[in-house]
Amino acid sequence: MSYVREKPAKILLNLPTALQSSPSSAAFISWTPENPSCSFVGITCNSNGSVLEIDLSGKQLLGELPLDSICHLSSLEKLAFGFNSLHGTLSNQLSRCTGLRYLDLANNRFAGQLPDLSTLVELHYLYLNNSSFSGAFPWDSLTAMTDLVALSIGDNHFDSSPFPKQILSLRHLNWLYMSNSSINGEIPPEIGGMTELINLELSDNNLTSGIPPEVGRLTNLWQLELYNNSLTGRLPIGLRNLTKLEFFHASMNYLDGDLSELSFLTNLLSLQLFMNGFSGGVPEEFGEFRKLVNLSLYMNKLTGPLPQKLGSWSEFDFIDCQRIF
Repeated sequence: MSYVREKPAKILLNLPTALQSSPSSAAFISWTPENPSCSFVGITCNSNGSVLEIDLSGKQLLGELPLDSICHLSSLEKLAFGFNSLHGTLSNQLSRCTGLRYLDLANNRFAGQLPDLSTLVELHYLYLNNSSFSGAFPWDSLTAMTDLVALSIGDNHFDSSPFPKQILSLRHLNWLYMSNSSINGEIPPEIGGMTELINLELSDNNLTSGIPPEVGRLTNLWQLELYNNSLTGRLPIGLRNLTKLEFFHASMNYLDGDLSELSFLTNLLSLQLFMNGFSGGVPEEFGEFRKLVNLSLYMNKLTGPLPQKLGSWSEFDFIDCQRIF
C-alpha cells in the first residue's frame, strides 16, 4: 500500500485515540489497522478511496475533536459529530477543512468562542446549535458562504448582537435557526428578500419593534417561530400570503390588534399566540382549519365565542383559550 493510501488511515486512526466511546455504542469497533479505512463505521469514500464523509453523530463520544489531523483529509466534504459529548474549544485548524459542504457539531459541550470560518466557502449546511459556544459569533465568516442552505446556531451563549446583516445576503438559505442566540433590536425588513426560507426560528431573543410586513414575502415558510421576545404592534398585512405555514408561534410578546390577518392560513397545524394583547374575536375562519391540532390564545384581550366548528375536523392535541370573554 502506498503512502498516499496509508495517510488517510493513519489520520482516521487518531480518532479512537482522541475520543472515548461508550461500550454500548461500539463506534470504533471496526476501526482497526487491519481493516480498510473505507470500511470503518461512519466513513464514506469515493471510488478512488479518498475519504468524503466522517459521520459519527450520536455515537456517545467524549473528548476533544482532533481537527489538526482531520483537516488533513483534503477530500473531506462532510464532518458530522452531532449529539455527542465533545468538549474543549474548537481549534482554528477547522479553517483548513476548506472542502467541507456539511458541518454538524450541534448538541455537544464545547467551550469558548468559535474560530474564524471564512475559509469554509463550500459549506451548504452548518449546524452548531446547542453546543455551549460563547463569545462573539464570527458573523463576517458567513459572507463567503454564498451556497449556504441551512444555518443552525441557536441555543448557545453568544455575545449580544443586533440581527446580523451578513445573514441577509444568504439568498439560498431555506433553514435558519437562531433561537436563544442573544439577538436584539429589530427584525430587518431586508429579511423579506430571503424568499427560499421554509423555516425561520428567532424565539427566545431580545427582538423589539414590530414584525416587518416584508415577512409576508416569505411565501415558502412552513414554520415561523417568534415567541418570547419583545415584539410590538399588529400582525402585519401580508402574513395572509404565508399559505404554506403550518406552525406559527409568537407567544409571550407585546403584540396587539385583531387576528384577521391569520384567517387565510388554512394549512396551520399549530397556532400559539398566548400572553400578548390581541383583541376582538377569534375569526370564524379558524373553525375551517381542518389540520389545526394545537391552539393557544390564553392571556390576551380576545372576546366572544370560539368558532363553532373549531376542532371538529381533526384530533385536537389541545385548545387553550382561557380568559376569552
